[in-house]
Amino acid sequence: MAEYPPGVIAERAFEEREHRELVPGIDRIHCVAGAVGTITAPDLCLALLDVVDWIDEVLAPHAAWEDAWLYPEFDRRAGTAWATSLMSYEHHQILELGRKVVDDRERLRTDPSRAEQGELRGHLFALEAVLRAHIEREQRFLIPLLRSDATVGAVAS
Repeated sequence: MAEYPPGVIAERAFEEREHRELVPGIDRIHCVAGAVGTITAPDLCLALLDVVDWIDEVLAPHAAWEDAWLYPEFDRRAGTAWATSLMSYEHHQILELGRKVVDDRERLRTDPSRAEQGELRGHLFALEAVLRAHIEREQRFLIPLLRSDATVGAVAS
């Protein structure tokens, strides 16, 4: 098991808890994507509102916290801003996909066409996939930087 210096255990536990708390929202995105085309337009609109609220109230603040505090700490420990450049870019992608879902919801207040349903489903599944991959990369490549033996050389190898 990895050894962590004092204080780092709390940081790591907090980050892991943050990711665990994202899972129900990501699972909700998957459920709504699967329901597109099988539920009425008003029900779809309500389901999308739930997803949009989660993006605004949970996901966006989480990404902002990582960009403002966590990623600079990872960069400091790694000795380079390259450690989190991709992850910050993925936050941009995630929030852009979230904006597409918001736009889709506005357009789909009435009965959506099959093409509109397909586009919405694609945006939702894309958002889910990018989120799950992003969290996996953070867990595999960034969180280990919190270990006491993580060095620039270990990160580079």
